[in-house]
Amino acid sequence: MKLKHILFAAAVPAIAFLASCGGEDDTALPKPTITFKTGAGFTSGNALASVDSNLTIGIIGVTADKKLKSAKVELSTNGGANAKLWDTVISVGTFNYDYKFKVAGSVADNLKLTFTVTDDNGESASTSLNIEVMPPTVAIGLQQNQYVYNIIGVEKGAYDLATSAPKGSADPETVKDLKDMTTSATGIFSKSWTSGNGTKFVRVDASDWDNSTSSNYLYQLWKTNSSSATTSITNLALNDVILVKTGQSVDFNIYIIKVTEVKETTSDNLDFIKFSYKGDI
Repeated sequence: MKLKHILFAAAVPAIAFLASCGGEDDTALPKPTITFKTGAGFTSGNALASVDSNLTIGIIGVTADKKLKSAKVELSTNGGANAKLWDTVISVGTFNYDYKFKVAGSVADNLKLTFTVTDDNGESASTSLNIEVMPPTVAIGLQQNQYVYNIIGVEKGAYDLATSAPKGSADPETVKDLKDMTTSATGIFSKSWTSGNGTKFVRVDASDWDNSTSSNYLYQLWKTNSSSATTSITNLALNDVILVKTGQSVDFNIYIIKVTEVKETTSDNLDFIKFSYKGDI
């Protein structure tokens, strides 16, 4: 046998051995796991919670190798970038921890909490849940026989829903939830409202007036209709039912209004919209 044939024959087993070893170690490293605790007192899935409420989220991280080396919690608000809330160094095989979270934000915010554990190989596992911020539960009150007058006239042409009080030109714009839109003393009564603080308006069904007996109903009604809300509402007419979310910084800022009279005068600018409304009043 020639020498080159001997060398080739010897090389074949060596190549086969290296191939079986893969040259580099590409074996997947074991990954840890992380789960939420369930049962009374724990939030373990998507939930509704009011501002300043306190949640307990129990996490269990388990390594599939030697030890876990870190755990962290991150928060994303309304799909934004993650912000780190908590990060800790650990050295355990099983990490069992009850994380306390105080809800903060604005009504209707969506808070995404992401929990991550990382092991000594740098492998990690994450799990998350969503918290929708809802307003506190409050008692619903009723105010009747309220007025927004023609803003050009001598009567008050704006209204503060939070304090059930008419407002005039000397009052701050921030408390004017309803504001007549008439622009000329010689013009036609607008029969329209805007606000001084970014209040949003949307017409809803007449049946919603009778069904609005709780703050939760008003909140859910706003969630259903908010995409159609605008910063003004026009052509107000008898028996219109309007859902309103004010721009005021109050605990519960959603109200429902029913127009009970529309009065137009011809020469004195004493036109008005008369209404009743329900909310935290």
